[in-house]
Amino acid sequence: MKKEEILKFYFGFDKLKDYQEDIINNIMEGRDVIGLLPTGYGKSITFQLPALMLDGLTLVISPLIALMQDQVINLKRNGISAEYINSLQTIDEQNIIFEKLKNNKIKILYVSAERLQNKRFIDEIINLKIDLFVCDEAHTLLWSEDFRYALGEIPLFLEKLKNRPKMLALTATSTAITSNKITNLLKLVDPIIIRGNPDRPNIFYRIIKTHDKDRDLYFYIKDKLNEHILIYCLTIKKVIHVYNYLKEKNIEALIYHGGLEKEEKTRVLLDYKNKKNNIIICTNAFGMGIDIPDIRYVIEYDLPQSLEDFSQQTGRGSRDGMKAEALLLFNINDIKTVEYFIDNIEDENKDSKELKRIKNDRKEKLDKVVKLALSNKCIHKSLSEYFGFKYDNKCNMCSNCVKNKYRV
Repeated sequence: MKKEEILKFYFGFDKLKDYQEDIINNIMEGRDVIGLLPTGYGKSITFQLPALMLDGLTLVISPLIALMQDQVINLKRNGISAEYINSLQTIDEQNIIFEKLKNNKIKILYVSAERLQNKRFIDEIINLKIDLFVCDEAHTLLWSEDFRYALGEIPLFLEKLKNRPKMLALTATSTAITSNKITNLLKLVDPIIIRGNPDRPNIFYRIIKTHDKDRDLYFYIKDKLNEHILIYCLTIKKVIHVYNYLKEKNIEALIYHGGLEKEEKTRVLLDYKNKKNNIIICTNAFGMGIDIPDIRYVIEYDLPQSLEDFSQQTGRGSRDGMKAEALLLFNINDIKTVEYFIDNIEDENKDSKELKRIKNDRKEKLDKVVKLALSNKCIHKSLSEYFGFKYDNKCNMCSNCVKNKYRV
């Protein structure tokens, strides 16, 4: 089947978006590619479609179990042979998948970077024809600097393969510095970088400088309870604090964080998707791969650690293209909290010089967030310029450009 026929038959689209087509064409021509596309733009199709055009296996490195599970469910629904291998499966379940791989019955396989270090996995996959290697949510490669060390050792696995596959790294937000780090961590060869502006023109950005976050949060959401609301907190402790505060105000909410059991996460997610409860309070464990198109309000209760985090998290608002609002509640004490986390980064595998570099890098990113919070400059313009794009539009979609109480 031709590219256009595959697109229509499996995905139901008549035409690719420009950046999607650029990425796919470069992959098929054998170039290493870094694709930087906005949240909700449709990054996954840039490797799922080529996977169906190539003879061999497409191996996708995914940072979260929930992300790989959701994508496999959607692919199977479209009639595409896809599987994942992760730590929640039994040995028997994994054996079935390995047997399918031997018989060329799987086109797309999702695993974590840690799986690439598993001897059984290496023994089973080393002789397979891997045509395309994908690092999804590639900004998470930087997690290798202070945890998830396996993300920094992916090239060791690639060296074991008989032939080097086509290489693709995908993320929604990346500066030139981050793209260089992705290139170095994956050992990409002269990659072509295809970038879409991460600006989300349908999102109204609002920054409130506050001395009482709980009060301002309550007054902000109390008239919006019929819409999907997403509240980000920096820690599990803060998630529970906000949950208890809202409960005192007779506002019921869901909580979602990395400390929950898988079954509880699944239940919470379904309740939120199905609007059994419109409010979810979470850490950044809620995010990648969670496709809820009608989140109208994204609230940063705590200061994000970087503008990448801010853009990623607020970008989950209204993926259906409708108007949304992203609110940052900023208190000057937030800076000390984030600095505390940075100062306490430890890694026995890194020397003091490397740790100092990592901490300085994190503090520079934090400074950029603080500057945004204190600035009177157009927020859309600030974010666009941070990611290397010009912004010449008349905004009318941020609290620095429109001086009204509430927009959406």
